[in-house]
Amino acid sequence: MTEPQLSDYALIGNSCAAALVSKDGSIDWCCIPEFHSPAVFSALLDRQKGGCFSIAPVESYQSSQRYLEDSNVVDTYFTTNDGSVRLIDGFAATQENKKMLSLFPDHEILRIVEGISGKVKMKLEYSPRIFYGKIVPTLRDCGRLGIQCFWRENIFVLLSTLEPDMIRIENISASTEFYASQGERVIFSLSYSNQSPAVLPELKETAWKRMQDTLDYWKDWIQKFQYTGVYHQQVKRSALTLKLLTHAPSGGIIAAPTASLPERIGGRLNWDYRYCWLRDASFTTRVLVNLGFEDEVHAYMNWILHATQLTRPELQVVYSVYGHANLHEETLDWLVGYRNSKPVRIGNKAHAQFQLDVYGEVLDAVYTYAPLVKQFDLNSRKFIVGLGEVICKIWNQPDSGIWEIRSSRVHHTHSKAMAWVGLDRLVKLCYRYQWKEASLEKFKDTMELIRNEIELYGYNTQAKSYTQEFNGINLDASLLTLSLVGYSTYNSPRMISTIESIFKNLSKNNLVYRNRNVDDGLLVEEGTFVVCNFWLVENLAKSGRVDDAIRVFETTLQHASPTGLLSEEIDPDSHELLGNYPQGFSHIGLINAALSINEVLRKNESHI
Repeated sequence: MTEPQLSDYALIGNSCAAALVSKDGSIDWCCIPEFHSPAVFSALLDRQKGGCFSIAPVESYQSSQRYLEDSNVVDTYFTTNDGSVRLIDGFAATQENKKMLSLFPDHEILRIVEGISGKVKMKLEYSPRIFYGKIVPTLRDCGRLGIQCFWRENIFVLLSTLEPDMIRIENISASTEFYASQGERVIFSLSYSNQSPAVLPELKETAWKRMQDTLDYWKDWIQKFQYTGVYHQQVKRSALTLKLLTHAPSGGIIAAPTASLPERIGGRLNWDYRYCWLRDASFTTRVLVNLGFEDEVHAYMNWILHATQLTRPELQVVYSVYGHANLHEETLDWLVGYRNSKPVRIGNKAHAQFQLDVYGEVLDAVYTYAPLVKQFDLNSRKFIVGLGEVICKIWNQPDSGIWEIRSSRVHHTHSKAMAWVGLDRLVKLCYRYQWKEASLEKFKDTMELIRNEIELYGYNTQAKSYTQEFNGINLDASLLTLSLVGYSTYNSPRMISTIESIFKNLSKNNLVYRNRNVDDGLLVEEGTFVVCNFWLVENLAKSGRVDDAIRVFETTLQHASPTGLLSEEIDPDSHELLGNYPQGFSHIGLINAALSINEVLRKNESHI
């Protein structure tokens, strides 16, 4: 069997924890009880040591994978010579009022095998490995109380509707073979508790009901979805994916549920993305507001206000879902990495970087959110106005930039533009809410200084493009956001030439790289960056090149997994998904791009 690619996986979760299920029926990545918890299955990063939870036919098969309609429950369909069978996977979820009626474990993954035709021999392999494969737990056969293993205060229990003596513990794994006949169901439950005694879910009478409740939960949630335009299904799937990346207890939205998936196979740019980047705040808020998810946008903005308390008045680049500021980065030397891509890293020392752009992104998010609130409380108002004061002090300092370059700081054009955006939004907020204590004249004067600097040093008249850094010559796709955030208009001469230059020089096969070094050529350490494609799409559409926009948009969609998921990057030659997966920023970009195309198409129709 060949090693799965990222596109062979679908994501399941419960807005706290997440897992990746392959089309071969194997859970190869699962972090419980939190997104950033140590993985209990990490075969994705090491097929020998990482551990997995696999259910698949014994004999050769063909398989396909899809999400059940309007849900985050995955249906994997196996076809063999003896018949066909489906595997339904999902984290149990239910409405809060129903939780009051009975006891539930902290987390439960339900795996339901259903015979469709014939009689198919199936195999179960259950190999949990604690702390990313470093610790092999002792499996205990507790009869009808399941296969149990413990780590510190954590209890993992595997239950099934099979007779208890059918599942055997051999060496360091549990396994069994069983038949799936037409019309029959075999149910497996993996539950987690951090208490003793653990709550064990009942299976034979209520497990199917819990799966139905889970489907109802997702269908009820997606009813808030308000978009009816073009690419409706892709936008809806992206919204459902973002919900999986939302940490329900805190409101934070993680960048991705995975760690250390490489930006190039065999490369070293392997990072942990199970945290919340303020960089994403502006575009995330825009998506939540435009799609009608008011509860989520309230929770997300409350998370921003909470998470930044420890570092105020300064902002940090990235925080944990609970607002922890120190995300200690370390290397897991015992893992070979995804397809031998080392090093494997957890944690992220980007938390210590200085990125000027985050101030503008947060203030733009606040401005987008503002129509949903009548007034901000005093503490929030002090925080918001204080961000403007910080911008005025530090805007002329070099920084690490939006792409978190781990080398020397420079004066990034995008960062300066976002500083301008931050002050622009703050001035508008001050007028809207009549915040008399704000230093409006200072904010306006600083805005003018920043714009003068950008236009003087951030635009290369010879290259006819804004550049990655002041007095530079290198292109950078982040400059496509200048028009998206209102620093520039889409049809200004400088923006039009920048869009064209990036389209011409940073794209390959209609896929866009983040940046380019004129001396070294396109970066070979990474693939093309998915969200940059969508930024290009928005610019092309709104500057009147809607056919080009649709072509780039649909090229990107063609690279999504069969279940509609997008990673951080794409190899423009092999067309393989790269980087952490699925990537929230990519799906945010997809939604915004689709909305922009739809807006332009409707305007064009109204003029016919």
